[in-house]
Amino acid sequence: MAFPYIAKELQIADTHIGYIATLFGLLQVLGGPVFGHITQKYGVRVALYFCYGSTLVSALIMYNVNGLYGMYFSRLPVFFMHGQQGHQTLLSLLTAPGKERTNAFGRMGLTFGISFILTPVITLSSTYIFGSRGAMLTIAMLGVLPFVIFEMCLQRKDYDHSDPSSTSTKPLTAAVNWSSAVRVLKKPGTLNILFKKNAPIMPALLTFSILQIYTINAFQSTQETSSLIQMLAGACIMFSNGFGVIWLRKHFDEQRILQVGLVSFFFAFFFLIFYVRLWMICIIMPLTSMGMSLVATVADSLLTSMVEEDEQGVVLGVATSLNSFVRTFSPALSGQLLAIYGFPIFGILGIWGTVLGLIACHFYPIDPNLIRKEKSDEESKKTD
Repeated sequence: MAFPYIAKELQIADTHIGYIATLFGLLQVLGGPVFGHITQKYGVRVALYFCYGSTLVSALIMYNVNGLYGMYFSRLPVFFMHGQQGHQTLLSLLTAPGKERTNAFGRMGLTFGISFILTPVITLSSTYIFGSRGAMLTIAMLGVLPFVIFEMCLQRKDYDHSDPSSTSTKPLTAAVNWSSAVRVLKKPGTLNILFKKNAPIMPALLTFSILQIYTINAFQSTQETSSLIQMLAGACIMFSNGFGVIWLRKHFDEQRILQVGLVSFFFAFFFLIFYVRLWMICIIMPLTSMGMSLVATVADSLLTSMVEEDEQGVVLGVATSLNSFVRTFSPALSGQLLAIYGFPIFGILGIWGTVLGLIACHFYPIDPNLIRKEKSDEESKKTD
C-alpha cells in the first residue's frame, strides 16, 4: 500500500511504476520454482529464512531509496518472497493429507483475511508515527518476528522428516529447470487439480487487476471507499477460510467442496456482469471470497497430497508461478478487454471458466487412490 506513495514522493513517472510492477511479477514467476527447489534441497526452514530475510531487506532498501534505480533495486529480493508457498509446504509437513491439511490451509487463509483488515491500519499508523516511509520500518521490524517464532515455537523434528544417515548416499534428482516442473506435473492427478483451480481463478485475477480502476471511474469512489472495500474483502476471506472451509470439511470431502467453490464463483461472475451499482460489491465480494477460499485452499491441499513429501514445495511453486504469471500481464490485458468489450466481459469469461471447471469435476473426478496417506498410516502404526 505504501509503494505508490513513495513512488509519487520520488516523482517517478507512471510508466516506470508500471515497469517496476511488471518486474515484480516476473521475479515472482521465476522465483516460485527456484524457491520450491530450495525447499526440496535444503529444507523448508532454509527456504522460509530466505523469504523472511528478503522481505526485511526489500523494506530497508525501499526505506532508504532516493531515486528510480533504487526502486527497481528494491524489487529484486521479491525473487525469494513466497510466503504462501513456503508456509503451505511447512503445513504439508506438519499435517496428514485430507481433512487435517485442508483445515490447516483454511486457517492460514484466515490470517490472510486478517491482513486485509490490518494492513491499512498498520500502514496509516506507521506513516503517522514514522513519516511517509514509516511502513517500511514497520515491515522491517515485523520481519524479525517470523525468525523468532520459527526457532522458539516449532520443533525441527515435527517438520524435518529427512533421514540424516541417508543424506550422503541419496542424491537429489531435482534441478532448477523446466524438467523439474514437468516431472511433477506428470504425476497422476496434478494437471486435473491445476485445471480445476485455475479455470475460475484466472478470470478472477483478470477482474481484480481492473476492478478498482473501474469502480473509481464508474462510481467516483474515493480512497476511503477503496479501503472499506478492501476491509470487506478481508472480513469475507476471514469468514470463508476460518469457518467456511473447516465447517464444510467436517461434512464433505475435497471434491464436493471444490464444486461448492466453483458454484460460488459462478454466481459472483454472474452478478459481475450486472455491476452497475456500487452496493452490488457487497454481493460480489462475499461470493468471490468464498469461491477463492474454497477452490484455492482445497486445490493446494490436494496438490500436496498427490506428490512425494520432498516434491510438495516444487508443485506449490509451479501453482504459485502460474498465478504470478497471470498477475504480471493481467493489468495490460484487462485494460484492453475493458476498452474493447466493456466491464461485463470479465463476468462472461469467469462464467465460461467456472462452467469448464464444473464440467471437469463431473466427468473427471478426483481418484481417491491418488491421495497419499503415508503420514496418517505411520501415525496410526505408532498409536497401535
